[in-house]
Amino acid sequence: PRCQIRRVDKRLDEYILTEHRPAVFVVNKWDLAKDKIPTGKWSDYLRKIFPMLDYVPIAFVTAKDGKNVYRLLNLAQQLHKQAGRRVKTAELNRVIRDAMARNSPPMRNNRVPKLYYVSQIDTHPPTIVLVTNDPELFDQTYLRYLTKTLRDHFPFAEVAVRLIVKSKADAAGAGARRRPSRPLG
Repeated sequence: PRCQIRRVDKRLDEYILTEHRPAVFVVNKWDLAKDKIPTGKWSDYLRKIFPMLDYVPIAFVTAKDGKNVYRLLNLAQQLHKQAGRRVKTAELNRVIRDAMARNSPPMRNNRVPKLYYVSQIDTHPPTIVLVTNDPELFDQTYLRYLTKTLRDHFPFAEVAVRLIVKSKADAAGAGARRRPSRPLG
C-alpha cells in the first residue's frame, strides 16, 4: 500500500509541475499526530519527498472538528490572488539581470547564453517569457534558479510560475522555420 501511495503522490507531483497548478499540502487528522511529530519535522518530510514543490504551502487541519479548515480556505484564496498578480516589465528585467550577474548561466556548446529581455505575458499561473539568443543554452537547473529568484522577489512566492524561453527571432515572429518555444518551470 505504501508504494501505491507514493506512485499516486508522484503522479500528482508531476501534474502540479507540468500543468503549473496551485497546490497546498494538507495534513489531515493533525489532532492525532501533533503530540508525536512536530509540524517542522512533518514539513521537512514533505519537502524531502517533494523537493520540486518546495514553494507549496502546508496546512495542518482536523477536518472532523473543522480545526484550521477556514485557514485552509483563506490560504486557497491567497494562492488564487498570488497567481493573478502582474509584475512590471522593468522590475522583472532588473531582478533577472541581477540574478544572472550573481550567478551567470554556464556556457554550452562554446556559446554564451544571453538574455535580451523578460516580460510577463499572463496570469493564473504567472507566465514569464525570457527572450534569449538560444533557448537551448538555458538548462533546467538554471531555469529553476531563475524561477526561485522570481518567487523570492515578487508576490507569487507560493504558486507555480511558468517560464517560457524563446529566441529573439521567435519572439519577433520572424522566419518561416520557427523553432517552437518550450514551456519550462
